[in-house]
This record gives sequence, C-alpha cells and structure tokens, in this order.
Amino acid sequence: MDNTVMKQKLFTKSAFKIALDCPNKLYYYRNPDVYANADAEDEFLQALAEGGFQVGELAKIYCDVPPENDIEELDYDTSLRRTQELMQQECVNIAEAAFKFGNLFVRVDVLKRVGNVIDLIEVKAKSWDPDGDKFINDNGCVVTKIRPYVYDVAFQKYVVTHALRELYPKSQFTVRTRLMMADKSKTADINGMNQLFKIKEVNHRTRVETAPNAHQLLAQSNARVLTAFDVDELCDRVIAGKTSEQGTEDFMLNMKFIDYVETMSKYYCDNKPFPDITLGSKCFKCQFQNDDSTSELKDGYKECWKNEKTARFDDSDFDEPLVKDLWRQYIRCDKWIQEGIYKMEDITEEQLPRHDKNKSDPWLDHYERKWLQIAMMTDNQEVLSDFASDIRDGVYLDVDGLRAEMAKWKFPLHMIDFETTAVALPYYEGMRPYEQVAFQFSHHIIEKGGEGGYTIRHAGQYLNEDVTKFPNFEFVRALRNQLSNDDGTIFRYAPHENTILRAIYKQLDESHEGDKQELMEFIDSITHLKDKKTHKLLHQGPRDMLDLWDVVKRYFYEPGEMRGRTSIKVVLPAVLNVSQFLKNKYSKPIYGKVIPSCNISASDPIAWIEIDAATGHVENPYHLLPPVKDLIGIDIIDNEMLESMGEDMTIANGGAALTAYNKLMFCDGNMTDALREALLRYCELDTMAMVFIWEYFNQQV
Repeated sequence: MDNTVMKQKLFTKSAFKIALDCPNKLYYYRNPDVYANADAEDEFLQALAEGGFQVGELAKIYCDVPPENDIEELDYDTSLRRTQELMQQECVNIAEAAFKFGNLFVRVDVLKRVGNVIDLIEVKAKSWDPDGDKFINDNGCVVTKIRPYVYDVAFQKYVVTHALRELYPKSQFTVRTRLMMADKSKTADINGMNQLFKIKEVNHRTRVETAPNAHQLLAQSNARVLTAFDVDELCDRVIAGKTSEQGTEDFMLNMKFIDYVETMSKYYCDNKPFPDITLGSKCFKCQFQNDDSTSELKDGYKECWKNEKTARFDDSDFDEPLVKDLWRQYIRCDKWIQEGIYKMEDITEEQLPRHDKNKSDPWLDHYERKWLQIAMMTDNQEVLSDFASDIRDGVYLDVDGLRAEMAKWKFPLHMIDFETTAVALPYYEGMRPYEQVAFQFSHHIIEKGGEGGYTIRHAGQYLNEDVTKFPNFEFVRALRNQLSNDDGTIFRYAPHENTILRAIYKQLDESHEGDKQELMEFIDSITHLKDKKTHKLLHQGPRDMLDLWDVVKRYFYEPGEMRGRTSIKVVLPAVLNVSQFLKNKYSKPIYGKVIPSCNISASDPIAWIEIDAATGHVENPYHLLPPVKDLIGIDIIDNEMLESMGEDMTIANGGAALTAYNKLMFCDGNMTDALREALLRYCELDTMAMVFIWEYFNQQV
C-alpha cells in the first residue's frame, strides 16, 4: 500500500453522487471550509426523519455481519488494511468494507464473500414496491427516481472489481450487486421493530445501539421488511455505457459512465473547478447557497451565475426578481434558462401564456397567477392593468370572488391540521415500510356570535405520547368526536389531511377493529377519492374538507412575503403584515384568555404578534417557537452544527416536527414536558394560522 498516495483526497461514492447531480458542485463539495453546504447541516436530521440509521443496522443483522466485522474507522489507510485482513477468510461478511482503485475509493455497506463470489449490498432507506416499481423504463433508461442509487452501486462494482484484480491478480472474483431497500410488499409480523435500534452518543459521535434481544426477536420473524434486489445486470449495462440516459446532453455531459468517472475524479482530486458550467432549474435548489450574511463561507450558487461563460451576474442582479422566484407549479423553466432568460422582466407570452385557453372558472388560473406575480414584482404596468381593480396597497385580493366563495361556507367553521410520520421500519405488526402514522392533530372552531359577529376557540387536539402503541385508529376516533357535533365546513391547508385519512381508511378496512365500519363511514363523509392515473373523482363525501390553500391561490397574493410560495408558513406573515385589523387585535395578549386555548392558560395569555419598532414589520409567529436543537437533544449531535441551521430548523419546520417525534421513537423514547409543549404549540399555531387567514378574508369582504 502506497501511504504517500493515501494522503491525497480520493474520489468517493459521495463525491460521485455530487458529480452526477452537477459537476460544478464538486469543487464546492471538495472545499467545505470555503463554501457553505446546507446538506452537511441537514444530514443527521434527514436520516433521523427517514429512519436511515435503523435501516443500516437492521441490514447488518439480516446479512449476518458480526460486530467485529463492522469497520468503523474513518481514515483510508486503517479501513483498507482492516478490509484486507478480513478478506483473507474464504467466507466472510463485512460492513463498510473499503476498496481503492487509482484515485477512486468506496466503502461498501455490506460485503459478503463466499469463495470467489463477492456480493456488494448497498443499503438505502428508500421504499420499493417490487410489484409496481421498475428499475428501467421502456426506452432503456434507468428510471429517474432510482437512478442515483443504481449508479451508486455500479460505481462500487467498478471500483471493487478493479481493486480485487490489483490485490489478487491470480484470483478470478465474480462481483455481484444488490440494492437493499424497504420492501413495500412486506408487512411486519412483530411489534416494536423501531424500538430495537436506539440512537446514542458514544465519544461525541452518533451511534445506533441495538437492543440485546434484537437478534432473537428478528429470528422469530418470517417477514423481512428489507429486500436485497438484484441489480447486477443493470449495473453491468451502466458501467458499459449501454443505458439510454447515457450520451445525452442533460446527463453526465454527454459522456459514458467510465469516461465521466475518470473526468470527474481527476478534477476532484486535483482540486480544480470544472470549467464548463451549465445552468438550469435544478440550480435553484443548490445546497451550496449561503443566505447567512454573517458567515464568511462563499456562495457556490452565486459563483456559477457570476461566471463569465454563463449569466454573468453581478451582486445587484441577485436582488432583482428572477425566474427562480416565480411560482413554478405546472411549469419547467430549463428552456428559458438555456435561452438566456434569467429574470422575470424578460419573460414574454412566448415563454408563458397569459391565460389558460380552456379556462372556465372565474378565479385566477395558474397562468394568470404567475403573470400577476411577474407584474407586481417587476412593476409591469401593462400586465398590472389586467388586475388593477383587485390590487390595493400592493396586495391583490379578489374581494367579489372571495365573497361569493365564502358565502358557501357553513358555520361553525372547523380548522384542522395533522402531523404525521412515515419511516422505513414499521412501528407495528401489520404495517408496511413507510406506512403513514398520524400522531397529532389540532382543531380550531369559529362560531357565529359575540363581539364582531364571531368567536374563536382552540377546541381540541390529539397527541400520541406512547410510541409503543399504534395511534391511527384512536386518532380518527378523537377527530370524529371533535367534528361530529355539527355539519359546519371543515378546512384543511393543502391535500395532506385528505391523503392521510384515505390511507387510514385502507388500514381500517384491513383491520379487525370493532368500530371500523363507523370510522370508515366518518372518513368517507369528510374526504374525497380520485383515480391516481386519470384524476377522475371516484368519491366525494357530503362534508368533504375544503382546501384553504386553493382559496389563497385563487383570490390572494402579496409579493413581499410570498414571492413564488404559497405554503401556510409564508401566507401567514403576508396576511399579518397587510392587515392592520390583525395587528391591532393580536399584538395584545388575548390568546388564551379572550380566545380559549388547550395549551395556553387564561392567567398567562400571549400576543401572537410582535412588531419590529424600527420597520413596523410583523415577526413570523413560527419563529417564536422553540428551536429543534432544544427538542432532539444537544447530546445527540454537534451543537455548532445545530446553531448554524438558523431559524429554518425550528419546530415550525414540518420536517422538524416529525423529526422531533421520531426522536421519541429512535432515541430515548421519553416525552419531555418541553417536547410535548412544543409539538402541541406548533400544531396549534398551524390551525390558528388558518384562523388568521380566514379573519383577514372575512374582514376584507
């Protein structure tokens, strides 16, 4: 082994994954002390949210890897040396086996050797349905959603095959590849699988601690929820450059697999930026952006757009309305960027029609909404004239259309919001991987009467605090109790609540619950069902939930806060900042006293609105909630990493809510008072945000 070579940076499978996504990112990834990288900060939380840590440990048990064959050393030399020692055995199973070929380096999740047959098993916390999902489509392309994983294991096969030839020139090894994923065709036949693997801190590093009875319990199971799918022939085609996505301009720079690996690895190991930058809509989600003005790290995203061969932006250009800020539902703007259209002011009707030619509804169609945004953000007076009658003080509100819509709503009005989680390892017997678990809801009611013509109260909530129990059916029972006292309109925000209730309907249908028929009838009454392929309406309950998100998209737009977004977490501050009525009302500590709350006492009411004295701007109420670092435990991950996440990683982030709940599943399992309060307050604010939006609309009409 050449130790002088080992001191250089090697091209790993993580670097290869970055290169597949975008060759321009390799240089930024190669220099973490120079460039900001949001993915580096989110890696732990994403793995916690998906159950990735647990999947890896379960795979080792399924593959019979003894603890002493789990190579945990991080440096190249030690891991390679230990791998070679273990490979002296004719039959051996190894976790994190390390191999090097030239400047390429891989660690294999699980390697199984039986004689001269080597199985490489790449483990992914991804769901796969063998009855419906495909690895390759009819055109001979590796299917997009699975492509990064197939290429990952193909890269490993390429490196390991050549490394074995160098290490054992007189031996003829057969290297085979598998992708081990959560198999959605399987159902768990044991309870508490998620409790078998707990996340612990060992020597300031995250480790998964396997329960002492895990092997015994899993041995009793006849249903393996992870399956190692054979992708060997497909990997051979990838390496040979014989899959149809190779050789196209929008993938691997029109190169074949081996040429691309050699080219990218050279730039990476020489620490040189790739010279030919290509811009596209995927740039908008680049993880190498730095929005922290106090950080000294560079912004790789901006460097690409400043490059003299691309858009040639200067710093002031980034402050202008760009196509990346446009509401992108139903559009793809790669062609615009290829044509040099980077700014909203450059978009014409040739790129984007002004109206839907099949328009039949009186409200904004998706073309009109985009042009409304373009006009308001660029001060395009010609286009603004189309919407002038509904624009006042920089806000678009179709009062007449909204009034007609609201006249259909029946009091009392019910605002509901769910919190759910879906992870790779089933929590309970009978569940499939990534099956939904509904662990929380909040419910606000608006009733007629009282001062101003209506009253508001936080009427109820549900939170499953016992992670050993399947909550979904009790969740529906509690929701039915909340909503069955009248026939008022029920509101959700976005399709999530409908999707979850339809999933629970199916779970109930397959269950032996004594009251399942009543619960299914309740779900039917407040939901709808569409054909997944044709989107044809198959069923609609007489009290089908109304989507407040649709109402916002049809009748309301405020460019300062919303820009191209419509989530409740941006619509809320938009509404609060344009409504003097809401500012006056909720800057006073009335919530909990005048407006009853399940979580905030009448003796200690709060004001939901804080106004910056200098700017008059309303602080987003979501930013007032506890940060996620206080909820998942500083001892689990590095404090500095969490600090760098900023306010986006508060419990107000929907992903953070389920991450905090999964912490109960996968870490200590104890519901602390702080965590309980934060989860309840977060969900309560979601339904109160819907109340704020309704109050603004009601006051305006």
